[in-house]
Amino acid sequence: MISVCIPVYNFDVTELVGELIAQANRLQYPIEILIFDDHSHSYFRNRNSQLASHSLVNYLEFDFNIGRSKIRNRLADVATGQWLLFLDCDVMVDDPNYLKRYIENLPNAKVVCGGRKYGPKPFRHELLLRWKYGVKRECRSAYSRQLKPYSSFISGNFLIEYDTFHSIRFNEELSGYGHEDTLLGLDLKKHKVDILHIDNPTIHMGLDSNQEFLEKTDQGVKNLVKILHIMPCMRKDIEKSITLLKVFRFLRKVGMLYPLRWVSRVYTPLLRKQLCGSRPSILLMDLYKLTLLAKLYTKGWRNQSQP
Repeated sequence: MISVCIPVYNFDVTELVGELIAQANRLQYPIEILIFDDHSHSYFRNRNSQLASHSLVNYLEFDFNIGRSKIRNRLADVATGQWLLFLDCDVMVDDPNYLKRYIENLPNAKVVCGGRKYGPKPFRHELLLRWKYGVKRECRSAYSRQLKPYSSFISGNFLIEYDTFHSIRFNEELSGYGHEDTLLGLDLKKHKVDILHIDNPTIHMGLDSNQEFLEKTDQGVKNLVKILHIMPCMRKDIEKSITLLKVFRFLRKVGMLYPLRWVSRVYTPLLRKQLCGSRPSILLMDLYKLTLLAKLYTKGWRNQSQP
């Protein structure tokens, strides 16, 4: 059996789940769909709770928000399938053979990643930053992702064998948005779990506004720094495998740490204004994240990350 695990927060998943149910009914393979709501607004709870009446669906609402890592672990705790298929709530499936493709690859690896794609360019400029970043940095072919299978891992669309997941699980020390998938990918690498990347993408539908995406980016960079403290034994490997940290490590070595801090102190408002405008630049987004890293660069990280 495959247990489809969908953590939900403030998103309508009725269309997504309807498509998964339709595909499951065409397959000669057992499927269950678990939907755990992480204390969404009442509108979304009212919409999604209608799915509870379907025989394939296990629907549960939490009385308070427990966070991205914890709710994924709770889904896995309840799942009864030998395989767990984790999906973000703000995605859509447009391939009628989506579930079938995963089933066909069950014998090939302990972890199978399907990838991500985005729809057409949004008309509203306040959604451009998230869309542009996703298209430029997240939409990659299976061949490209397989070249670096662990650093290419994303948690929004992947299949994992039940026992393998429970030997690792999402690290609940991370709170808020960002890099729980990075940490799980590093754990998979540490435990030498094989990953297969295939072309079986979901469409990312939930575009944050430019301002919301910047706020999530701030939290993500903070979580990235936290990962360095959570996994000190893999610090050098982490800094070499994550592009942002690799660039920051180089800039630090050539004496650019204080200029980056100065840019953060003086130009952060201007950077944010440009990134929230009608023509956001991904290169400026990279600079923004580097300056934030310089700001967060602590004595503890500095002492433990020197070559």
